[in-house]
Parts: sequence; C-alpha cells; structure tokens
Amino acid sequence: MQRRVVITGCGVLCAAGAELDDFWRSLTSGRSFIGPLTNFAYPGQDIPLGAEVTIPAEDTLSPDIDENPYRARCAQLALAASRRALAHAGLKPGDECLSRAGVVLGTTMGEERQIGDLSERRKKLATDSVDAGFLARADNHKLAAAIATRYGLGGPVLLNATACSSGNASVAWAYDMVCEGTTDLMLAGGADTFTRLIYCGFSRMSALSKTACKPFDKNRDGVSFGEGSGILVIEELENARKRGANILAEILGYGVSNDAYHVTAPEPNGTGFIRAIEQALRTAQTSPDQIGYVCAHGTGTQYNDQGEVRAIKTVFGERASRIPLSSIKAAIGHTNGASGAIATIACTLALVHQMVPPTATLVEPDPEFDMDFVMGQARATSFSTCLNMAAGFGGSNICLLITRAP
Repeated sequence: MQRRVVITGCGVLCAAGAELDDFWRSLTSGRSFIGPLTNFAYPGQDIPLGAEVTIPAEDTLSPDIDENPYRARCAQLALAASRRALAHAGLKPGDECLSRAGVVLGTTMGEERQIGDLSERRKKLATDSVDAGFLARADNHKLAAAIATRYGLGGPVLLNATACSSGNASVAWAYDMVCEGTTDLMLAGGADTFTRLIYCGFSRMSALSKTACKPFDKNRDGVSFGEGSGILVIEELENARKRGANILAEILGYGVSNDAYHVTAPEPNGTGFIRAIEQALRTAQTSPDQIGYVCAHGTGTQYNDQGEVRAIKTVFGERASRIPLSSIKAAIGHTNGASGAIATIACTLALVHQMVPPTATLVEPDPEFDMDFVMGQARATSFSTCLNMAAGFGGSNICLLITRAP
C-alpha cells in the first residue's frame, strides 16, 4: 500500500519576508519587491534590478572564511529557511526522529558567488595561488551537508541541479523517499543567491526585464531575478499524526518531462509541460476538474509564458479559462533553484487560507491568453487541489499536485 505524504512545516527567506506570516502577507498584498540591486554593480546598466534578501542578524554567520565552513551566502539562506521549517513543524535539533530524517536540496548556481569572491580576492592580492580551504567552501554539495550537519539528519542527503525546476525536483525526490519507506521524514527545498554571473549572462541574452517582470502581461519584456530559500518538512501521514504534527497539506504526486528541444528556449507549444501535467494527474489519480489553482512558472518572458498557457489550455480544455492562475515571480523575482520550493510553500499557504495570491505586476493580460489571471489583489476562493509548475534550462519540467490536509 502506497504511503501518504504530507507537508508539516515551511520555512522561507526571500525578498517578501523572513517569517512565514510576513511572506504570506506580502505575497497577498499585490506588492512587488523587485528593486535596485545593491550587492554588486553591473557596468553598462545604470540601475540593475532584482529582488534581494537581507539576511536577519540571527541567521548571519561570520564573514571570516576560516571560521565557519558554511558561511557562504547560499548556505546561510538554506540554513535559515531550514531552521524556520523545522520550528514550524514543531521539531528541534536533538529530536530522535531527525536522526533518521534526510534532506534533498535544489540549486541552480549554488555557491558560484563564492567562486566570484575568490576571483576578486586573487585579483586584489595579485597572486596565482589558490586558497584551498576557501575554494572547498564553494562546493555545492555542502549546501545539503550543512543542513544535515547543523540539525543532525542521519538519513539520505542529496543535492540536485535541474536549473530552475530544482526546487520542485527536490520536493518530488523527498516525496518518493517518504512514499516508498526509505525514511519517514525529509527536508526538501532549494536555495540560490543573486550572482553577477547569472545577471550578466541573462543581460547578454536580452532576457532581462527593464522594469519588474510582468508575467502574462501583453507588455512583458523579460525576467527579473531574486534570491532566497524555501524549505519544507515532508513526512508520512501516520508518522505526522503520531507525533501530533500540524498537517498543512498533502502531496498527491508529480510529473516529470523534458522538452528535448533547446538548451535555453522552451518548446513553443508547451509539449513538455503537457506531458508533465498529464503524468502528475495520472500518477496521483486526480481528475483535471479537481484543480482549483495553477501556480504558474510565469517568468515574464515572451516564449515561456506563451508555452505555459498553451500547455494548460491543451490539458484542461475549455475549463482552462476558469481556473485561477498567478505567478509569484512578479513579487519576489525568479529565485532560480529555490523558485519551485518557494512556490510549493505559496501553494500550501493558499490551501490553508483558501486564498490565491495575485501576479503583482500584471496590468494588461496578453489578449491571446484568455485565462483567469489573479491580478491586483489576492482572491478568496474555495478549492481543494493546486498545480505547481516549474521549468528549467535544458527543458526540465516538473509539476507537483498538492491538496488540502486530510
């Protein structure tokens, strides 16, 4: 008999907030937190934009590179969100159940920012030597290891990098391990920082929005990036009930596909997304009629938004135009490997509060789309199941189905 898998804790750190209540209040306010960057300068653009995070003092580790092996920014974000998720789930370091628990974390760039810091350090010192200890702190696997070490997780420790679908991939992997009985409890999510490399790279591709990104708007002109981390506590239903956990939502299943089309561009008709959605519905034994909210990938680029809408219309038919749809990237930017995990948290809170967050910057929906876009402010509605969509470079598509707590 397949074990049921539930969400019992959420932790988030992004531009919209460092505490769960603040995050949800900000997300439903209709406000965008995308603004001028302060972390680095970008030659050739007067005011580069993004959604930056201020790490709270209690989560800031020493800047001394020799003092703490997990002090790099991405690890700090992941550790901060993990601490919040465990506390929200009513768990604390030393709890016996954590000795068997595991973690799976997703990222796109990992500690690339640390590599950039090393490069700048070498330049300033005018030396060809490499500080091996400093470089070791940039190993991406240490993102997951940091969480396991800090909180005494003795189960599976994994890190994945399926580009911008990494957060959803982590939740899917954790779901499988709990569902199959590998462990009763997992931490799952993603973390990524704002880096000069990713900003400059997308600028060279002319893929950056000149203002805050506007998903599904007829005047959309590109993506806006953000940074942050989202971590969820995922566990087996009876285990959660036995320890008296507050069950927030249930994961019904997921679907995975690849466009097999282009290294960066999505397939124009959304064929990869179609396969992922249909697989998720089939494996979860869920009817398309049960979906009451679509949390879209919604980056604000011409082709991504177009392909995503075409996929939804293909799967849901004439009902597609009546399903509330929004993208939280308009509020917090595209947080890369963290985006799917933060969106999963948004879906969980939407189910708990029976409220759908808006696409903050959407003013004039593309007339080609003809969808029920939630815009301006959050919408109170009654629904049982939501679809969380994520896509990544290389054509990686991962769709999750999440339903109300049993």
